[in-house]
Amino acid sequence: MRNYPLLFSIIILLMCIGCSAPPEPPEVHYAEVQLLALLKAGATEYAPDGYKKYKVAYRDANDEFIKEDAKFRWFKDYTSVREQFRLVLGKGNKILATIKKIKEEKSQNVGQRISSLKDRVASLKESTSMINEARLVRRSLSKAEVLLSEAEFLFKKGNYDAVETKLNLVNTYSLKSMDIANSILSRYMDKNQLVKWRKLVEETIEESKRKGIVVIIVSKIDQELIVYKKGNKIGDYDIGLGRNGLKDKLYAGDGATPEGRYYIVKKNAGSRYYKALLFDYPNKEDRMRFAQAKKKGLIPARTNIGSLVEIHGGGSDGMTRGCVSLENSDIDKLFAIVNEGTPVTIVGAVNGTLERLSSIKNE
Repeated sequence: MRNYPLLFSIIILLMCIGCSAPPEPPEVHYAEVQLLALLKAGATEYAPDGYKKYKVAYRDANDEFIKEDAKFRWFKDYTSVREQFRLVLGKGNKILATIKKIKEEKSQNVGQRISSLKDRVASLKESTSMINEARLVRRSLSKAEVLLSEAEFLFKKGNYDAVETKLNLVNTYSLKSMDIANSILSRYMDKNQLVKWRKLVEETIEESKRKGIVVIIVSKIDQELIVYKKGNKIGDYDIGLGRNGLKDKLYAGDGATPEGRYYIVKKNAGSRYYKALLFDYPNKEDRMRFAQAKKKGLIPARTNIGSLVEIHGGGSDGMTRGCVSLENSDIDKLFAIVNEGTPVTIVGAVNGTLERLSSIKNE
């Protein structure tokens, strides 16, 4: 007699063993993780076209998985799903590699640009640090420095597009600073002007040599007062100038320091600026230029030419109203060796003093 219950049990057992549901392909999970990685890496920004194609492939593979996963477990077959997700993962890996390369290039380019702009800002700061008129330059440079700090912070975070935005502003402020500096210093680049100044200096030194006297030469761009005796240099001192000291004085209250050949007309040992040497500004040339400027409407009609311009004490780091200031110890030395009638030649620059200005122009 056949044992049908036993046979039936064996058949059911074999069916259960042979028809268990296949496991979900691990590629499905890998693709989910990869999708998040692509979004975090900025695929929509750095590889938008490739990412769109990736999303289509991912959606199609996921739809196929959902369809297959909904089948009765005896009929599930993930072979095709696995292959589709493997293709998706391959596309994603290529996109991630592309993004990595783009970011490395951006990092290098942005890093170089940060370094270049830092050098430019530092050079401009150094070049204009002693120029009173450059306060607007320094204001722009201060803004540029703040933006550079923000850019460096964003650079460390890898936010290169935000860095580029900051650096574009830094570039704008630095170029603005250069324009302001060049407008102030343009005449210091004028060869004809330089020749004129050089001639004044040479004539003054020659007079010192010929007459055996003491003469004073002031170089405004160097903020230096130089003393010659019998044609030989015997001393030099740091000086302070007016708030617009690099400009040639034209009228009262302009804050500029005059340029030209002058003579000391009074020694004042009781000046409110410790000691002072008054020179004969305005001279004949100054009055002629003032009259011409007034005639052309370059200065207000009621403006006066000004007077009482001195070489005085009080400190070389101060800002004057157009005078030349020295440390008290230096005005003491100068006071002891000059007399009324001592020549004073004030120029914008003397030979070999324009390296600092050239660096601004060549930025």
